[in-house]
This record gives sequence, C-alpha cells and structure tokens, in this order.
Amino acid sequence: MAAGGEELAMLKTVAGRLATPLPDLDKKVENLLAHQRDLEKQLKALQQKEAAGAARSLLTQATTINGIPALIARCDADGDVLQGMVNELKGQFAGVILLGGVANGAVALVASVSPEYTGKVSAGKLIQQIAPVVGGRGGGKPDNARGGGKDAGKLDEALARVRQLL
Repeated sequence: MAAGGEELAMLKTVAGRLATPLPDLDKKVENLLAHQRDLEKQLKALQQKEAAGAARSLLTQATTINGIPALIARCDADGDVLQGMVNELKGQFAGVILLGGVANGAVALVASVSPEYTGKVSAGKLIQQIAPVVGGRGGGKPDNARGGGKDAGKLDEALARVRQLL
C-alpha cells in the first residue's frame, strides 16, 4: 500500500532528522532500537553495581530484634534493584533482610530470611502482613518474598511494622 502525501512528507521529515535516505529509514530505526536496548542493558548493569555497593553500606544498620538479626531499610529503588541488593546482602548477613523503596510512584518490598531463621520468621508472611499498609499485596516463600503497593507515603510505617512483627 502506498503512503499518502502527508505520510510521505512525515517519513521524509523523519529521514531528514535521522540524516538517513528514505529507503534506509527502516534499517536506521532498527539500528537505533538495538542501540537503545544495549544502552538499557548497560544502565541496568551500572544500577546493579551501584546497588551492590549501597547494599554493603547497609550492613552498618543491622540490629537485633528479639534475638533475630535484622536489617530493615528504605532504599528508594524499584523491586528488581531491591532484589539485587538483597541478593548481595544474603551472602554477608544471616538473619532477616527487608528492604522497601519507592520508584515511579510505586512501593516495592523485598524480604529475605536466612535458612537458620525461617523456623521463626517467614519472608512471605512478613510481606503479606506489611504490604497492605502501603495499599498493596505480596508474598513468597519462607526464605524470599516480594510485594508492593501504591501508597508511598506509608512506606516508613510499613517498615516500622516489620520491627513489631519480629
């Protein structure tokens, strides 16, 4: 199907902006999209590296609540970054790890419980009990769980609730 006059003019404008001849426009767009995907991967890798460093700095905030080592912190990031931080911390900290964050207006919660403490505390149950505080839900296994919600203003309250539940 041939493009109408307006569509052809728009395509020529786009081709001009991309400094690409009109017949090569499709290939140029594909190359730009591939480049964007590469940049997104690089950005994600850098974010994970930064998250690992931030995770290690959180170790100073560890405390003991009712005989259970706990690391409960707010780190404003999305769920994937928080999960990466928790994964980094698991190898360095035995106990309960619960991180909460806000990204793009949404609350993310990630919990981990070391095997030696899953008999006393379940990551899944912790998330199930605190996610409603932030207007959401979640769950998971006794050793790892995730959740989220929409009420970012109540994240600190949700994290304080974890301390009461231990």
